[in-house]
Amino acid sequence: MASSVFVSFHHEDINFITGCVLDPLRNRGIHVFVKGESKTFDLFQAIERSRLFIVVLSKNYASSICCLRELVAIINGVESSPRSVLPIFYGVHQSEVLFQNGCYGKAFSKHEERFREHKKRMEEVQTWREALTRVAVFRGLHMKNATGHGGFDFVQYAINIVGPEFSTPQDEAIYEKFEDIVQSKDGDEVSYKELRGLVRLRDFISLMLTYPVKLEEDGVLRSWISAFPEWKAELFSTGGYPVIYKPWSLLTEKALRCMKGFMPVEIMAEIESGERSIFNRDNDVILEGLLPLIVDLAVNQLIQTLFSGDYCARYIRLLTRNSAEKESVVSKIVSALEDKHNLFGIDKDFLMAVWINALTRETDAEVQVQEEINKIMGSISITEGDDMLTTLDTDEKKRRNRLLVIVVDADSNRKKLDLQKVQFPTGIVVLITTESSTQAVMDDGIASTMDLNIWTQDHLLPWKLFNTYVGSCISCSTVGSSTTIQTIAVEIVKKIHGHLLAIVLVAKHLRNVKDDKYWELVLDKLSSRNPFYDYQDCDRIGISRVMVNAFVNIIWEDIDDELKLCLQLSLPVRNIKNGVRDDILVSYWANILRYTQEVGEYKRQLQYYLEELLDCFVLLEFESGDVYLPIEAYDIIKSLHISQPSIIRHSALGLTEIGQWHSLIQLELIDNKICELPQSPDCPKLKVLLLQGNADLLDIPDSFFDHMPLLQHLDLSYTSIRDLPPSLTKLIQLKKLYLKGCDLFMEISPQIFQLKNLEELDLDGTLITHLPKDIQELINLQRLALCFDAYHHVLSRGKKGMQISNTLIIPPGVISNLTRLNYLSLDVDPEDEQWTENVNSVLLEILGLEKLKTVSIYVPETDLLELIPGTKSLNFRLVVGHHIRRLISRVPPELETKFKQCNYSMKFVNGVNVPNGVKMNLERFKALYLDRHMTIKSLSDFNLSNLGRLKVCILAECNEMETIFDGGKSSDEPVSLMLEFLSVFYMKNLRNICQECCPFSSIKYIALHTCPMLTTIFTISTFISIPLLEEISVEDCPKVTTLIIHDSPEERRSAFSLPKLRVISLLYLPNLVNIFNGLRVEHALEEMIFYCCPKLQSLSRSELPWEYLKFIKGESMWWEALDWSVSEWGYAGRPKFLEQFFKPITMEADMKSPPAAHQETQLNEYHGTMYQGVSSSTELMTKLHLETPLLSLSGSKEGEAQKRKAVIEPIIFSPPLLKRKPNESFRRRTPQPSMKVIRTKNLDDGYSWRKYGQKEILGAKYTRGYYRCTYRNTHGCQATKQVQRFDEKPTTFEVNYRGTHTCTQKQDLIAESGDEEVFEDFIAKPDSSSATNKNDIFSWEEITAELEEPSQILNRKRIKRCKQFQY
Repeated sequence: MASSVFVSFHHEDINFITGCVLDPLRNRGIHVFVKGESKTFDLFQAIERSRLFIVVLSKNYASSICCLRELVAIINGVESSPRSVLPIFYGVHQSEVLFQNGCYGKAFSKHEERFREHKKRMEEVQTWREALTRVAVFRGLHMKNATGHGGFDFVQYAINIVGPEFSTPQDEAIYEKFEDIVQSKDGDEVSYKELRGLVRLRDFISLMLTYPVKLEEDGVLRSWISAFPEWKAELFSTGGYPVIYKPWSLLTEKALRCMKGFMPVEIMAEIESGERSIFNRDNDVILEGLLPLIVDLAVNQLIQTLFSGDYCARYIRLLTRNSAEKESVVSKIVSALEDKHNLFGIDKDFLMAVWINALTRETDAEVQVQEEINKIMGSISITEGDDMLTTLDTDEKKRRNRLLVIVVDADSNRKKLDLQKVQFPTGIVVLITTESSTQAVMDDGIASTMDLNIWTQDHLLPWKLFNTYVGSCISCSTVGSSTTIQTIAVEIVKKIHGHLLAIVLVAKHLRNVKDDKYWELVLDKLSSRNPFYDYQDCDRIGISRVMVNAFVNIIWEDIDDELKLCLQLSLPVRNIKNGVRDDILVSYWANILRYTQEVGEYKRQLQYYLEELLDCFVLLEFESGDVYLPIEAYDIIKSLHISQPSIIRHSALGLTEIGQWHSLIQLELIDNKICELPQSPDCPKLKVLLLQGNADLLDIPDSFFDHMPLLQHLDLSYTSIRDLPPSLTKLIQLKKLYLKGCDLFMEISPQIFQLKNLEELDLDGTLITHLPKDIQELINLQRLALCFDAYHHVLSRGKKGMQISNTLIIPPGVISNLTRLNYLSLDVDPEDEQWTENVNSVLLEILGLEKLKTVSIYVPETDLLELIPGTKSLNFRLVVGHHIRRLISRVPPELETKFKQCNYSMKFVNGVNVPNGVKMNLERFKALYLDRHMTIKSLSDFNLSNLGRLKVCILAECNEMETIFDGGKSSDEPVSLMLEFLSVFYMKNLRNICQECCPFSSIKYIALHTCPMLTTIFTISTFISIPLLEEISVEDCPKVTTLIIHDSPEERRSAFSLPKLRVISLLYLPNLVNIFNGLRVEHALEEMIFYCCPKLQSLSRSELPWEYLKFIKGESMWWEALDWSVSEWGYAGRPKFLEQFFKPITMEADMKSPPAAHQETQLNEYHGTMYQGVSSSTELMTKLHLETPLLSLSGSKEGEAQKRKAVIEPIIFSPPLLKRKPNESFRRRTPQPSMKVIRTKNLDDGYSWRKYGQKEILGAKYTRGYYRCTYRNTHGCQATKQVQRFDEKPTTFEVNYRGTHTCTQKQDLIAESGDEEVFEDFIAKPDSSSATNKNDIFSWEEITAELEEPSQILNRKRIKRCKQFQY
């Protein structure tokens, strides 16, 4: 037996469904289908076989993907065949379903967050939204609880719903029903008024759809018109049953929402109240010049309705105000039909047009009209018509058999024609008549029986809009004060011809203007073509030319450049055409335009700009406060932006030249290939110029800045400029100058000191050696970033270098005179002895600056920290401790860079014990980085009470640390830290995270890298103390067998919860057996990454939820070899739906470097910035693991600068060239260096190399690579090597070493190994255990060199492990 009723519901509502829906229907013998009950049909087959669908829309419905997919299938079934839907709103309001807000909005936010990286799934989410919107407009029941239907006979109601839905009510039945309502309207006044208001609103929406203005909600208006017949039928078919919640009220609100942005409040109030006319017929005076416009617009509405095909009308009534107007309307219709026939032929839509004149028929008019119709029908040759239609399909025959019957009725003072007494042929009947105000009440009944009423009076709307906005009020408007202006105003409205938005724009522009000549100028501009605008583009997308002229010639020319810039910036804002919050829009403007002022100050100014744009109606505002850009204004501004841009933002496009400059206010050409700038560009409006990242830019022309009088922000970071041009002094308004990463910039140009208004100066990453005293002239300087990191470079200059090295880096009194500083960053070389002598006085001057808020500084001696007063609330970013800067670091450079930007942070390097200066200041820090601490056993050594504010903690190479938190050393009272981010690198003796109780109750992210002795990550007691954990990453910890250690079998029966856990990454864990050690853990995992975990041979259901899962990343062999337990997964093994989530790991793309950039992104969350524009950690993780290899330093701006710096720096220690004898070829005579040749599979020998060339070898398949020591320029190290890959064994290399290392790398490696002999064996025996301990030491320069040969594998350790674990 086929299913007749299908019920869609969330499984948590089964009790309500069974008692209120299923049992009553089944008791009456109705077959009901519920998902999961049938073994014959699957879910979607049952939907196809059902006749009635009952959708129970509860609070949990939208959270279920299965329910939403059911709903999509149901809606598709209803739209493809005559079947019915009965929605039950159980505990939710209908508006929540219709607009997906409230609980439905929260559910969809989770869906979109989950699937935002999957384009197809996001498209599916959009279909779910559309399905909910469609089902919400059907009539349904509202139930707050199981008895919410008030004892109503649910079964009988459902049966009554099914019956009428399959038959279309005839016109006669509707008339009879309406007559019943009219006769009893005293007893049913609500239904009568509801119908009258709907009819009036229908007529107004139909009018709006025929006007030339384009609305973003145009589809909503058409949907409203399409749904009206169903709503009308519903009012006639209540049948004594309770009145259902009216669905039209919600759709009406959405339909009118788009008009409220530019319609006056009084007009919208009349429309919503159902008033018959938007004008007071007795008081409004209609100017004679407007009559042709009124007639044109009314006839145009009729013609569009007849031939558009979007509106299914049977009876249309066109009402005029008097006989003269009616004659004009008839004449216009005749002309319009002739034009239509000449252009397209009306026989495509109608068999013919029939005119019937009832003007002179005073008695028995209906009988005479019927006779005339019969006579006309008899004159039509049926045979000829049949012959003509034989070749047409059925739909075409129906259209061609229709007649267009136009009846011209008697005047208002005569008896009206009763259409119900006349039998009209198939087609459309148009009744043209007149009315007077005395017939208004009687006419309501006739209006409600019509499918459309067209009032010529309504087409005075354009004039009323203009009259409302052009002056302060209608009674005292400017238009009424001057006959000349009145005449021009009429011509303007006629010229715009019904384009409501253009009328509003022009009216607001002319508000309170009394100059006749200016009015004439505006009228002339409406007809004038703009030479700079592409009219073909507006014709192509359907924008009226008069709207283009109104916007471009009048509005755009009038507004300020700042407003133009804000409008062009609004183009890429998401949902700008549908509405965004005003504060979000202002924040977006501020984030892009903040280069000239502080964000807070600039927001206030931008808020004023927003109010101006709203006042002139370029931007419109909804009642909710959201602002939007009308679709036509959006398209016009977009075209103007292309032809006359105020801002250009071209980043990383490989541009080599710059286009137009003259009209620009802001120019962004970041990360391009620009190598040459124009000599003297004319930029009278330019305020912001961003050229950072153009590494090929070497020089700036001397007169480049001559014609940039308004420039306030200049960014030349990461370019190759050496100095600044003389014309820089003409930038008298310059406030911000950035030269960060200009590694050829060696001296501060004296031109800078003449920029008296300069507020920010960034010289970080330059090669300056000292700070000149003249910087004191910059009295307005507020932010200063300096870098004195050229210590070794200075020493290489010989005598001049020695002179510079004897100069103080920062002269006394310089810092203290910069009294307005609120930010200071000083980056120095930790090996610079001059800084050690200079830092004491500099620190004292810094502490004396009253307005200083943030300072970043290197303090070599911990005793200096005792100088900081405890009451000083400075935001310190400190690096503490003597050390030698290492190019080879255990911690990824991106993570270190981001840590430097953390507020209230301290990096403690090479520490011993806990110095008093550190202990005194530890309470002020929120971020702590311990690098190579020599003696610390755990964080408890710092006294956890001093770490109360700590949120970020990075631990690297603290080889004496056995546990991060030692509960035994804590105080008697338990301590709870605010720590949220914990990252650990290369801890040789670390065995567990914490002992006894866990103080990390706020922890969100944990990453553990290369901890060879680590065995315990979580115990039961620590596991239940971390409910906020979101991500955990464990890498290269060979003794880890599970994430949770426990011995009690009773714990397996307990349920644990990590509700926010969404990412697990487990890499190189050879002994990992399971994840949660058999515990039942509730979580919301979205991303799971596994690599080289050979003993992880099965996954349980609790470890592998699919409801929130986005992807599983792992090796294909591991995935195929997994054992799927029958008790958990059934006999079928791995569920098929899991295949869509699995993404195989590829060695080349995924495993070139450790996933450390993900930690860097997590760290961004703690100081309010995101790295390289990535919006969230999930997004970055997806990019890293699914699309591209991990970012390395060589791909960043800093990396490019380092590479460029190394190439350009002179070779200081190269041997002298010998003079050659005449006729003797030139030859460099140097001692023959020592050589050593080895064969190895590992290119990582512990040294840092830079590749300087490669060449093809005769007879060899692979090229030979040539490398030199990275420290050749700085330390004079002459060591080189040649690398040749074997043809027969591509994974094996022959390495030919020439020379010995004289740089500090050898000493560093000896210090790590503790034995020079062991270090020497490192080169001779690359596959030994000693080498294994060093194979994670690599330089980013080496990675850069290796990337030039993609076939080489960069990380031998990981590749070797991968080969060992075969499944």
